[in-house]
Amino acid sequence: MIKNNLFSGLMFVLIFIGTAQAGAQSNDRAVDDVQGAIAFIEGLSDETIAIWSDTNMTAQERSSAFRGIFEDATDIELLAKGMLGRHYRSASSDLRKSYMAAMTNYIIFEFDKRMSQIGFKKLAVTGTTPASGKRGHLFVRTEVDREDGAPLLADWRVRKKNGKFQIVNLEIEGINLLITNRELFSSRIKEVGLEGLIQELENEVKES
Repeated sequence: MIKNNLFSGLMFVLIFIGTAQAGAQSNDRAVDDVQGAIAFIEGLSDETIAIWSDTNMTAQERSSAFRGIFEDATDIELLAKGMLGRHYRSASSDLRKSYMAAMTNYIIFEFDKRMSQIGFKKLAVTGTTPASGKRGHLFVRTEVDREDGAPLLADWRVRKKNGKFQIVNLEIEGINLLITNRELFSSRIKEVGLEGLIQELENEVKES
């Protein structure tokens, strides 16, 4: 089901997808600002750890703070559209709105919960690699230490748009989250339809 498979790879800090504009100028590309991209990833890591480790915050305060960081650093609409793929283009306006609302709440809720369970301790940047294509994206390669278990390897695909960095995809231990989740969504839609998928996403949040 969705809970066990959709975000099995979402074990730590901020995941997502998007696309940069094809006409981006060379001085507004992540690949031309390597140190800026590294600082962006390290900053997100520090902010997230600070929230999860603050024992003075209530669960509601922590969730609100995490949501603020998450929404500012990513484009959830692009993430959700990318995961739904062709099914989004063929959906009615009402279904699109329902899906976006359910997906936004589910992503944030599930990710926050899993991060707490994993015990994320520290993120260390190990290098960078330019992404293929002409959009100027950059992979920031990292090693993530946990309270239990071996470190996890994560490659963050970062873009720079209008002077702002954003994470646009993530590979964890070689698993591409965009492709994996798009395939799962397509499978669930074949089984229960788009309305059924939306209901499953809503139920995961309500029942947890």
